[in-house]
Amino acid sequence: MKKLTIFLIFLLTFVGCAIKGGKSFSDLGKPDVLCKVIQKPDPLLMGIWEGRLSRTGSDWTKIDKEYIKYKLIKYDDKYALYFYRTWNSGQKKVKEWKNWTIKGQEILGPSNYGIRIFVRAGGVYFTIRGADESARMSRVEG
Repeated sequence: MKKLTIFLIFLLTFVGCAIKGGKSFSDLGKPDVLCKVIQKPDPLLMGIWEGRLSRTGSDWTKIDKEYIKYKLIKYDDKYALYFYRTWNSGQKKVKEWKNWTIKGQEILGPSNYGIRIFVRAGGVYFTIRGADESARMSRVEG
């Protein structure tokens, strides 16, 4: 019984890391790319944020659950964005520093991503190409 308990704790630890994106957002190392800044980011966009939404995939009967998490930091008087995303029921993942565009109250990914992160009514939201609505994000500590 004791071995089974230890095994379950060990297993849950790894499952928890996989669900949260593995690498801790507090220890990402130095950015290897920086954002293009048209206008300094709204202070509300800074830090770590996460959110979820569902959208219809290419097959209109299939619902795809999207999860994104990002960290926007000031780095050497410039801005760097670490971005994590899962889609296709977690089968596809992206986790890397991005050279996206910051325009004051919004962060824009390239058109092929179709991702827009923005400030609205005192909150942070995101939308993805093909989504019917935007999703409110939550601030993450750490």
